[in-house]
Amino acid sequence: MIDEIANCAFHLTSGLTKKGHEVFVLLDILRKQNRLLFSQKNPPGSKVMWIRPLPIRPRALGLFLPMLLAILRIRPQIIHVQYLWSQFFIGFIAARLLRVPIVGTGHGWEVLDVPKERIRGKVQRFFLKRADKIILTAEYYHKSMEGIVKPKRRIYIPRMIDTEMFRPGIHCNDIKEKYGNRIVTFIARLYKIKTPYKTLKTFRLALDEFPDANLLILGIGPEEHGMRKMVKELRMENNVHFLGEVQNTEVPRYLNASKVEVRGFNPLTPELGISHLEALACETPVLTYNDYPDVKGMIICLEIEEIATALKKILGDDKYQRELGAAGRQYVIDNFSIEAATQQTLQVYYKLLKE
Repeated sequence: MIDEIANCAFHLTSGLTKKGHEVFVLLDILRKQNRLLFSQKNPPGSKVMWIRPLPIRPRALGLFLPMLLAILRIRPQIIHVQYLWSQFFIGFIAARLLRVPIVGTGHGWEVLDVPKERIRGKVQRFFLKRADKIILTAEYYHKSMEGIVKPKRRIYIPRMIDTEMFRPGIHCNDIKEKYGNRIVTFIARLYKIKTPYKTLKTFRLALDEFPDANLLILGIGPEEHGMRKMVKELRMENNVHFLGEVQNTEVPRYLNASKVEVRGFNPLTPELGISHLEALACETPVLTYNDYPDVKGMIICLEIEEIATALKKILGDDKYQRELGAAGRQYVIDNFSIEAATQQTLQVYYKLLKE
């Protein structure tokens, strides 16, 4: 198992080892981030290896030889790479040298955006067309892969959410004591694609009605400077708090304290992201935009005014907020369990090994 930043790999590894399979996990030590669960603990029974890239730029080039050699030493029966970019290319070359199947899982940006790019898209297509199986974690990702990966070589397997780790009832009184009872969260990398500025403008409108509300921003990224500038321009310095990169094991506490998770209003890259599902698993409603109109606990909106209207309704109506949250958790339990997704992935493995 080769992972980049997706905690689905952690959950899948947990599911595989519980079923008695031996899993070696290879990770780039330069991506040892707080929101990566492998940074904090290893699934029982797994063997986790942190690979240090050579001091070469770009980083992917420095990672190539150390990671390739590590895979060749392990000699796995199957290679599964979480993320369809640079590390997938390394895994592909190793798989061909070892003559074993290569499986890749697409999670978001590398599925929706990279194929459209002239140079990076061409490089990606070369490898994807030759992959044994591509797992897509959202049904609408298939459209992006049309013409790149044949239908028989791609499959939809839902994301996995640990509903024991992400659940309601987790202690969060200290967070509420500090930030009050009307907490709004934005949990994501601080990139434009996550629409942080739209979230800030929306929160400004909500503050007019609920001046005691607080927006907690959990994440880091290149837009932080611009976001801080907007917060100052909108006179929200006392209500918007940049908490940086928070450990993933701490995120459930913030979601339990939160009334609602607000992010992701980009019509060009709609998503049902992992952080969305983690919020729903904690019975925290979500405001976002995507192509899934039937997701329980989630309000689909796009324009600032309609987002603000939905946000103010949640902040002002506790009964409504709780009903949305309860429906969202049940939706996640029914559709994104680790057990179900692990079994589906194993069926992919078995079929490839048989072939």
